Parts: sequence; C-alpha cells; structure tokens
Amino acid sequence: MPLHPSDTLARPLRSTPGEKPTEGSFPCPLPPPSPPGSDASFRLLVESVEDVGLYMLEPDGRVASWNVGAERMTGYRAAEVLGRHCSLFFLEEDVAAGLPQRLLDEAEQLGKVRDEGWRLRRDGTRFYALILITAIRDAEGRLRGFTGLGRDITARRETELQLREARDALRRHESLSDMGSLVAGVAHEVRNPLFGISATLDAFEARFGHSPEHAPFLSTLRREVSRLHHLMHELLTYGRPPGTELHPCSLSSVFAESMDVTAALAREREVHVELSVEPALPRVPMDPGRLVQVFQNLLANALQHSPSGSTVRLTARRLVDEGHTRVECMVMDQGPGFVPEHLPRVFEPFYSQRPGGVGLGLPIVQRIVQEHHGSVSVGNGAEGGAEVRVYLPAEGEPSAATHPGSR
Repeated sequence: MPLHPSDTLARPLRSTPGEKPTEGSFPCPLPPPSPPGSDASFRLLVESVEDVGLYMLEPDGRVASWNVGAERMTGYRAAEVLGRHCSLFFLEEDVAAGLPQRLLDEAEQLGKVRDEGWRLRRDGTRFYALILITAIRDAEGRLRGFTGLGRDITARRETELQLREARDALRRHESLSDMGSLVAGVAHEVRNPLFGISATLDAFEARFGHSPEHAPFLSTLRREVSRLHHLMHELLTYGRPPGTELHPCSLSSVFAESMDVTAALAREREVHVELSVEPALPRVPMDPGRLVQVFQNLLANALQHSPSGSTVRLTARRLVDEGHTRVECMVMDQGPGFVPEHLPRVFEPFYSQRPGGVGLGLPIVQRIVQEHHGSVSVGNGAEGGAEVRVYLPAEGEPSAATHPGSR
C-alpha cells in the first residue's frame, strides 16, 4: 500500500500526554493529521519546513517523500533521492557494517529508533546528524513504511567537544587555585549562553519561516553562539599545555598582523593606532601565531578602553639589561588606565572590570609570554593611560630576567 503523508507522517511522532522532550529531542511535534480535503495544504506545510529534515521511507528503506529541510541538510533535491535507498546518506564503513538496515529493523521491532552519527551530503562533505525513525502501520498492524526526522547538530557536537577539551585543559593546569577559578568561571559564563541557545532554539523551532517576528530570536541565537565560541576559544588558548617550538623571527610581521586583526575595532572606536619599531631590532625566538595572539589581545584591550579620537601606541626597542639583550614591547593608550587596587589581580583568570568582558585576555598574554621565556608587566603612564610592557629575550640570549613590576 503506498504511503500517504496526510494520515501517516504526523501521527506516530506526536508525544504522549505529559511527555517532556529530552536533550537533543525534537521539541516541536508535527501538526495533527489534516482534516479530509486538506491533503494539499498539509503536504505544502511539511515540504516548507526548512530547519528539520522530514522524509518518508518505504518498508524496504527507499525514499518516498523529501522536504526542503532534508534538501538543505543534505544538498540532495527530491528528484535526486526519491526511490533511492536511505543508505545513500551513510558513510561507506557504516553501510558495510549494515547500519542503515539495522536502524530500520530496530524501528520496525521497537516502533521507533533514535541515532546520532556522521552522514554524507551530496558534495561528499560530512555532517553530524540526529535522526528519529518511526515505523508506520495500518489498522491491521502491517508495516507501511517509516517516517524520518533529521537535524544537523554538527555545531552542537563541536561545542560539546570544545567543552570536553576545556575540561581536559583544566586538568592539565598546574595551579590548583587557578583551576578552581577557571572551573567557577566556566560554570558561570557558559550557563547563560547555553540557556540562551536552548531557549532560542525552542522558540524558533516552534514556528516555521523567517518572518520579521522571528528576527529577535535569531539575533539572540547568533549573539549567544558567538559569545560561547569566543569563551571556548579563549579558554582553550589559556589552557593549552606548554611545549611551543620557538624559531627566531622578526617582530615586525607579528605587529603588522596584530594591527590588521584589530583594524576593524580601531575604526569602530575611532582610535588611531601608531607603530614605532627601533631600526635593526634583533630577532626573537617565537611561535609567530602565539605572539600575534599576545599583541592582538593587548591592542584590543587598549582600543576598548580608549576614547574616540585618541591614539594607541605600539613600540618596540632593544634593551640591554645586565649585559643581556632583550626586546621591550609596549602598548600604551590614552584611556583611564588601570585602577591601582585592581593591578594585583589583572592576571587572574576571569577577573574583568569591563562589562561583558571574559577576563582571559591578560592571563592569556602572560601565559604565552612565559612560554617565550619572557615577562610582562602592567601599570599606568606618567601622563595617564594604561601601559603594558612585554619583555622577550633576543636571539641567542637566555630566558628573560624578571623586571620590576613584571609577572
């Protein structure tokens, strides 16, 4: 008997009374079966859902229907998949292991089956999917086919992996007190973004389309996802274990890249960035990418605290100290400077006095500079504004000595 969407697609997937959706579940059940005469409207509704893949399978696993959400998720148009077996979307090794048929068999025996795993798009790229397959039976109990719902949860999985890596990084952290601060900070900072993501997804998936009334939900989602990814990036950077390989390089390219990365922020803040590098500056043993992070953080901090029309200065000079050659790099702004009472705590993880700040910028700077056998100090200039000094050993020199006010 052929499958018909109006009396089969929605019914098996509706929650029972009082049932609560679980983590990773589909919080918006399909509408109830359409009344007689509305088959075309129901089909149009199902086919227009863009954020969830909805499809139907014949008893042997061949695709019987395919909506626009499934098309967006996989890249396959309906004409390309109708009549083809659902194993088309599985990895080669999963097909060889019999996974597609095993899922259909379990759905037939148990009524429904839920699975997470890698799937293939039309262009050959992979995505991580959550699928729910439900068996459809007629009044006599004969199997008529299956309904399928699928969601691309690649981003969620990446976030979970980042959180796991962050926890691993925390375990590697040598200071128990710092570890406690990190754990507390993560718990505080991640909780709200995750709640925002979850609430926004629920609200968004409860509706279909992209009308203006949905814009606030989408905006919140993007903001919270961005915040979470930024936090995870900084946390992983801070928790990265030591062992950086250093090679002598020029600081000029590091400064240039750091200024390029922060150029948009400088334009937004209407602040001029001025670079002054002493001629014939000695090379420094470094990991260039890591040092770019240092000066990117320092310039960003300076720009965020600088008034419109002011200047942020980045300077570098040779410094001979007790017979050893060092390079002194300074970032100076014309903002309010550091509050003297805060200076002892500026390198503590998650300590921030800036609204919306994560409090990992300076701790990351300190960690990376120490990996380069250098030191960093903070203070205020004689004429106001904050000053951050980074000392790095020149090529051929031993580790940097500790300078007054450095950490």
